[in-house]
Amino acid sequence: MRDSIKLKRTYACTPDRLWEALTNAEAMSEWLMPCDIVPELGHTFQFRTKPQKGFDGIVNCKILELVPKKRLVFSWCSGKMDTKVSFELVDKGDAVELNFVHSGFEGIFERFFVRQILSNGWKKKILTKNLTAYLKK
Repeated sequence: MRDSIKLKRTYACTPDRLWEALTNAEAMSEWLMPCDIVPELGHTFQFRTKPQKGFDGIVNCKILELVPKKRLVFSWCSGKMDTKVSFELVDKGDAVELNFVHSGFEGIFERFFVRQILSNGWKKKILTKNLTAYLKK
């Protein structure tokens, strides 16, 4: 999966707390983007943010896999981009390891430009600063 974003993070919280952050619309809206996620297999939802050049600010999603407190996978579609985001939780006793993969980048523009922009966001801000701060509340 060379054309994927793969990250591993460990959070000092319970699996319940991390799962709530990943599947509750109010929680996810706080640390990622405003959204209307409902943790049900097949549920369609959207993330909405400020539009930017070449991006209307809307990410359309559908829950593809759902194993409570263990695995969440949803589509991540915007414009011509049709990718997949997965979160896998591993209980470490006093912490939870999160294995994150954003995959499916195709074409030169997506594989290099879009993937790099999203990788920086997931790595430097979203899963590091934003989610960590939310979980400490």
